[in-house]
Amino acid sequence: MQSWQEVERYPSGMEMSPLPRASTADLIPAPKHSGLTANLLFLVLLLTLGTGIPLGYNIVALNAPQTVIVNWIRSVGCRRIHNFSVGPENSRNTSRFELWCHMINDSSDDQLMVTLAENPELNTIWALTSALFSLGGIMSVFTTGYLMKVYGLKSSILMHAAILIVGTGISCLSDQAQSYEMLIFGRVIVGVAVGSGNVLVPIYISEISPVALRGALGTLPTTMFILGMIIATTLGLPYVMGNEQQWPLYLALHLVPVLVMCAGLSFCPESPRQLFARNAETDAAQKALIWLRKSNDVQEELLAIQAERDREKVGHQLSLLGLFRDPFLRSALWLCVVPMIAMHTSGFSCLSFYSTFIFSASGLSPLNSIYASLGLWTTFLFMNLTSLVLVDRNGRRVLLLTSHVGVLISLGFLVLTINLTKQGFVGSAYGSVTCIFAFIVFHGLSLMSVPWILGAELFTQEARPAAMMFVSIVCWGTELVAILLFPLVIAQAGEFTFCIFIGFIVLTGSFTFWALPETKGSSMEEIQTLLQVRFDKNK
Repeated sequence: MQSWQEVERYPSGMEMSPLPRASTADLIPAPKHSGLTANLLFLVLLLTLGTGIPLGYNIVALNAPQTVIVNWIRSVGCRRIHNFSVGPENSRNTSRFELWCHMINDSSDDQLMVTLAENPELNTIWALTSALFSLGGIMSVFTTGYLMKVYGLKSSILMHAAILIVGTGISCLSDQAQSYEMLIFGRVIVGVAVGSGNVLVPIYISEISPVALRGALGTLPTTMFILGMIIATTLGLPYVMGNEQQWPLYLALHLVPVLVMCAGLSFCPESPRQLFARNAETDAAQKALIWLRKSNDVQEELLAIQAERDREKVGHQLSLLGLFRDPFLRSALWLCVVPMIAMHTSGFSCLSFYSTFIFSASGLSPLNSIYASLGLWTTFLFMNLTSLVLVDRNGRRVLLLTSHVGVLISLGFLVLTINLTKQGFVGSAYGSVTCIFAFIVFHGLSLMSVPWILGAELFTQEARPAAMMFVSIVCWGTELVAILLFPLVIAQAGEFTFCIFIGFIVLTGSFTFWALPETKGSSMEEIQTLLQVRFDKNK
């Protein structure tokens, strides 16, 4: 493949003269390039492969081999008890010795739940091992904006790939070091790295994509995310790699697509908008566009990019505080944040981390529960690919509203079928499984992908990093709260826990219906005009 740096400059020797600051009525029309080129597809696939797959992989990596890793944590704790005593009879606390040194039967999920309930210290360590990955995601957003401003999108992504490699190494060496603290710390570092990719890649894709393809290409990170979940669930089967001997290597396999991405990005350009925004590198931006579009006719798109930059010259890169101080930007921020809240308060995060447990509670065997989880993520992948086709055809708003209605109905019937199962109705357990699959069908239609598209396309260059930073904080924060509280709440409320999710879906769906405009087929400049008109009207 030809490197973007080998592209010849546009032969006409076009000079980009500064444009006057444009008003909403003087916006450059949307560029005419709308086709998908091999170079554009190559770059988008690279970006999503190296960031989406590791994210999905690590979200569910501890799900299938849960019993194996909990047993390993117990063995580490047991060994530490032995280090301070000759044997259990000389231990200061014999009951603590029994709690930590009695291994769990690998085939018994029920016994695992009982053991975790009986050993609060072990339960806390296991919860931290799962949940602090999300804390790393929250931490990442506070540095991502600064790195993007200083180094650009491409270099920032490569930096966080290096961080991901370091964090993975720490996690994998925890077995040799007999330290569950290393496993937890390594997952926090991995969370920081993949969380940054979760911010940077949607921005990158939105900036390099033609208007007609921005929605479809914007769903690819979610597609790769789901593919990562499928790969992790498959490799986590006990007879594949989810066993005592191979789980450290299993935690490292997500590095394969990361290394492929790092190698491939050397042939690819920085985002043309970033080249303009940081150093006004007109020639480099022109070369990047020619490479992406595989056409020398990029003058119209260059003019549109420079027009946006010139309008923002008098301003500066907005901070998060500056975003909240501006009433117009604050109103646009709500349009991104509410769908992001819906993504996780719908119950999806709990299903991701506890799917095997939920299927076991529905009456499936432990191994069949893993197979059911695998089928669940495969269904999710299919629906996300469907979303890729529909998002630019039917629109963001229509898909979001359809998802809200479907999720609402699915959760309502799930509460009913679980309650019937508890009352002994034969076959109702399979109704619960059907409801979970229906939930995934409607959630995958838009709630997993469209919120990220909105965050990247509703803001100008100067506000986009801060906006995506806050959207990511909301994403990781709601996920962290959901996965930490779900085991506690479901122990008290049982199946009625899902009524909480129903309440959130009603609220976020109502907001989407009344407040969210349709943005399909609109350039970023046209979207700003639309938002400004709506804002002025509602003043």
